[in-house]
Amino acid sequence: MSSSLHLSSIDTNPNPNPVVELESHDDLSMQIGGNPIVPSSSIKLTLADQAFYLLAFIACTTTVAFTSLVIAAVPTLHAMGRAAASLSKLADTAREELPSTMAAIRLSGLEISDLTLELSDLSQEISDGVNKSTKAVQAAEAGIRQMGTIARDQTPVVVGAAKKTSRAVTQATKNLFNMISRSDDDNAIDRLDI
Repeated sequence: MSSSLHLSSIDTNPNPNPVVELESHDDLSMQIGGNPIVPSSSIKLTLADQAFYLLAFIACTTTVAFTSLVIAAVPTLHAMGRAAASLSKLADTAREELPSTMAAIRLSGLEISDLTLELSDLSQEISDGVNKSTKAVQAAEAGIRQMGTIARDQTPVVVGAAKKTSRAVTQATKNLFNMISRSDDDNAIDRLDI
């Protein structure tokens, strides 16, 4: 396949690298001369270009970080709003209920103080009762000792009286049994007669 090339134009600019464009009949164009194609790794940037690219990178990174922060903060802000509303309701409830609660606590403290005084009085009365009971027991013990002493002193008299009383009770018991047995015999005889 042969291709014919035609000279289409010559650039007459006072450029140290003249450009010649050639056209082929296949509608392809080719350039000879001009700026040489330099690989991108060997491109040297000026200090201003480097600063611009650095600032653009920092601006993009900051924008992405700020957007992420705002997106992450929205649920947190909603939760904080709900917490603030709950705290406000709690404060309102405390403001309404606290005075009555404090009054009830104050009243309970007074009642406890009264109860403590009553218990103190009651313990004093119990202590007095125990002391009086102890004195009564001691007096009874002294009386029993005194009666024991008197009984020891008068034992012969009491023994003689006890013997006489015992004989009299025995005699009365015999007489009573005799009377009962006679009336039973009489009833038995009366029953046989009928």
